[in-house]
Amino acid sequence: MKELEITFLSVNRHGPAQKVRAAVFLPDVMTDHTGAMLFCHGWGGNRKQHLDKMHFSCDKFDLVCIAPEYRMSGYAFDPEGGSGWSQPYDLSFLQTFDCINALRTVLGMYGNLNRKRLFAYGGSQGGHIVLLSAVFAPSTFAFVYGSCPLTHVEEEGEPLYGYEERSFTAAEKSVRNVLEHASLIRCPVFLEAGTADGSVPHFLHAAKLEAKLKELGKTVKAVYYEGGGHDLSPTTNKLEAYKKMIPSALETLLNPETDDFAAGRSIRIPCADKVLVIDWAKAPESPELFRWEKA
Repeated sequence: MKELEITFLSVNRHGPAQKVRAAVFLPDVMTDHTGAMLFCHGWGGNRKQHLDKMHFSCDKFDLVCIAPEYRMSGYAFDPEGGSGWSQPYDLSFLQTFDCINALRTVLGMYGNLNRKRLFAYGGSQGGHIVLLSAVFAPSTFAFVYGSCPLTHVEEEGEPLYGYEERSFTAAEKSVRNVLEHASLIRCPVFLEAGTADGSVPHFLHAAKLEAKLKELGKTVKAVYYEGGGHDLSPTTNKLEAYKKMIPSALETLLNPETDDFAAGRSIRIPCADKVLVIDWAKAPESPELFRWEKA
C-alpha cells in the first residue's frame, strides 16, 4: 500500500475556489479491477479518522482509498490540532461537493480505475455526506454506507450543536434532507447505528431512512447495535462493524450504469421553492458546477 496527499480546488460559488486536501492510499499493484472508495470523516474530525478502515480495505479489496479534508472541519478548520469546526456551520452541502470532488480528482489522476467499483463510507456527518452523494450523483456509486449518520437538519426541539448561529431556508433544509430525496438514490445503502447514540439518535435518522428506503423498494441493509453509542461502543467499534458489514459487497457489487461524471449528466433536485441543478460536466472548481433555479 502506498500513501500520498493531494490538494485540489473545489467549487465555491462566491470568491475563489476552495482548496481541499485529501489523503489517498493506493494498492501496491493496480489492475483494471482497481476501484475507489471515499471515506468521509465526521463533524469536527479529519482525514485521518478512518485510517484503520482504509488500511483494511486498500490491498485486500483492490481499492484506491480517498479521505478528503472537507471545509469548515478538522484540519481545514484547525491546521495544527486537526479538530473542531467553524460556526455557523454549512452542515454537509458544500462538504458533499468537496468529498465528491476528491473522488473526481482521483479519477482524473488514475484514468484506468474501474468506475463500476466506486463506493463511499462515512460516519456521523460523514454518513450524511455519503448519503447526500448518492442523491447528488445517483448513477455513480455501487453502494454507500452510513455509520450513525445524520439524515436531515433537525426540526425545532431537536437541537444539534454547530449551527446555532445559522438559519436555513426551506430549500436549504430540503437539499440536506436525505429522507425527502430518498427516491433519487439508486445504489444499495448500508446503515448502522447504536441504539444509545445521544448525538445522532438512530430512531430519528438511520431507522427513519431505512423505513423510507424499504417503502420505496430500494436495497437497504441496516444493523442496530443495542446499547451502542455514537462510536458503537461498548457494544462494538466502527472497524469491527465495518468488517462484518462490508466484505461481500466490496467483492461483488458493481454499478451497472455509466457514472454521472463520465456521462457529464445534469442532475435536478426539487427543493421546496427552488431546484438545485448540478452539472457534472463542469470541473470541480467551476462556479457553474451547481446553481439554484426557481421551482
